[in-house]
Amino acid sequence: MMAYNKNIRIAIFCIIILITNSITAVADEEASAKRELLLFQDIPVVSAAKYEQNIDKAPASITIITSEDIEMYGYRTLADVLETVRGFYVSYDRNYTYIGVRSFGRPTDYNDRILLLVNGHTMNEGIFGSAFVDIGLGIDLNSVERIEVIRGPGSTLYGTCAMFAVVNVITKKGVESNGLKASVSSGSYRKIQGNTTFGHYFDNGLDLFVSGLFGDIKGQDLYYKEYDDPSTNNGIAERLDWDKYNGLLLTSTYRNFSLQGIMNSRNKGIPTGSWDTLFISDGSKTLDGHRFIELKYDHSINDDKNVMFRNYFDNYYYESTCPYEDAIQFEYANNRLFGSELQFRWDPWKNTRLMIGSEYQNHLQASYQYWSKSETFVDIDAPYNIISLYMQSEYQVINDLSFTIGVRRDRHSEAGSSTSPRVAVIYNPTKSTALKFLYGDAFRAPNVGELYYEQADFWVVSRDLKPEKIKTMEVSLKQQLSNELLGTISLYSNRMSNLIDTVSVSDDPDETLSQYQNVSKVKAKGIELELDARLKEYLRCDINYSFQYAKDADTKEDLTNSPRHIINFGLSIPILKYLFFTINSHYETDRITVYETETDPYLLTNINISTEPFFGRLKLSFLIRNLFDVEYSYTGGYEHKQPAILQDGRNFTARMEYRF
Repeated sequence: MMAYNKNIRIAIFCIIILITNSITAVADEEASAKRELLLFQDIPVVSAAKYEQNIDKAPASITIITSEDIEMYGYRTLADVLETVRGFYVSYDRNYTYIGVRSFGRPTDYNDRILLLVNGHTMNEGIFGSAFVDIGLGIDLNSVERIEVIRGPGSTLYGTCAMFAVVNVITKKGVESNGLKASVSSGSYRKIQGNTTFGHYFDNGLDLFVSGLFGDIKGQDLYYKEYDDPSTNNGIAERLDWDKYNGLLLTSTYRNFSLQGIMNSRNKGIPTGSWDTLFISDGSKTLDGHRFIELKYDHSINDDKNVMFRNYFDNYYYESTCPYEDAIQFEYANNRLFGSELQFRWDPWKNTRLMIGSEYQNHLQASYQYWSKSETFVDIDAPYNIISLYMQSEYQVINDLSFTIGVRRDRHSEAGSSTSPRVAVIYNPTKSTALKFLYGDAFRAPNVGELYYEQADFWVVSRDLKPEKIKTMEVSLKQQLSNELLGTISLYSNRMSNLIDTVSVSDDPDETLSQYQNVSKVKAKGIELELDARLKEYLRCDINYSFQYAKDADTKEDLTNSPRHIINFGLSIPILKYLFFTINSHYETDRITVYETETDPYLLTNINISTEPFFGRLKLSFLIRNLFDVEYSYTGGYEHKQPAILQDGRNFTARMEYRF
């Protein structure tokens, strides 16, 4: 424990020294008024209220990651981005990447308690509720204009899954991209990735943006001591960690109409022997794909009235091959849904805004099959629909004080109804201060697998499950401390109930008969601190610290996969006229695994060296992750024999982009 505390003090001390030195070095520089306005005052956000607001007026605790941030730090996936956001942390089990938020991150939850959007369109699929935050998303981050992270309950506007956060990935438009660009990346583990984008704004007002992505990673040899036996290749999984992926994104706007669509697919080898599959078999793999198309009409009737209507169609599919000693088993899932949303926004008075909306989803197919060549274990098709009505009112009492009140009612045809209220009080005594008092409820409806999964002598069906619930209270203060420095502090309390867990229902201790039940309650509290410095053009520094803890309300035990302390530090330095150097570090303390062991604390450091375009066309970057080759692990789920999954050592990615 003494070493543990010493590590924290050393990390904090080093970061403070770096910040102090950076600020001192540029103390005599005058702040750029234009840059100050952009970074600290007039940052727009659309995800907090479903319409554009100033970030200081929005009813939530918000972080925005810009395209400049993405390029500067060399982020390659959405998970890379979220790992640096205060209150967020990452897990990876060599198949999927998971996001924990504010001390809550259940292993193998498939990110079903955060809501992921792309340009406002929900990416969580309708069978498991999963959302892909790694390369499975199928979007090259250099095609992203900004990422809005809205902390706290979001069900008042978005419904199920928006329990801990709403993350909206907003892609670039044709007018911002302006032309044809192609990039190629290569790196460790025999990785190759290509991306092509085209954007153009036509004279008739049509804006078009298209982005295509493909990638292939051959993988690496991995050692797991749990399989260290001659019969299992002495615990070495040789080249089983491969990854193949692709994606296509299209966005287009013309006057009041917009059209967007995505097609992505990811085929992943599994090297961990999860679910008791054969450890050294090269046939253990999963395939996930998601595609959607959405047409939206957004029209301002006059200065105080706006109407929005959108229709969309989604299709998600999943395949898995699971080799066992006696047979190869297969999984398949398919979700097809059609949805519509109608929203009316009205400003009846200068100080009041009222929004009313309704959304309907019809999941035409929600099927899951599990079988071998000789036997069918599970065969489910459970179509369902969701009808929602939401209202939100924003009232500006005086120039400095506003209230936001909202409520949503969702009726799930198979999982019952849920009501999600929201209240926010926002006080802006000066242009440089934003004080927010926030309260909200959110829920997650049980998914198809939890409601209908049944297997003889193994699993009992759970048709009476109720939605999971969360109640959150938060106080957030953002203060511009100087022309160059912005500080943020947030305190929050979460109370979760009806959490769905696996429960043994067998009277015979020698039998394994399980069922999903609403059995758990969790209490969580925390504090988040952040400093963001823009010292002069391209010189910036930021640090955030999260103290968080969560306990089971009944047993009083700490939750698994929940680090108590998290520190992120980032520094960007212009070296030459066209060359930039950035460093970001992530420190976190131990996590408890599902096997009641602990992972080790670790400090991970990444550096990225990038250039401005040479001759206006060629850009280069070189990213080194885990610079000091730290050995660290993330907690795994019960499907793994390994309590913790070893992560990548030092690795690199080189990228070249050319504008035609």
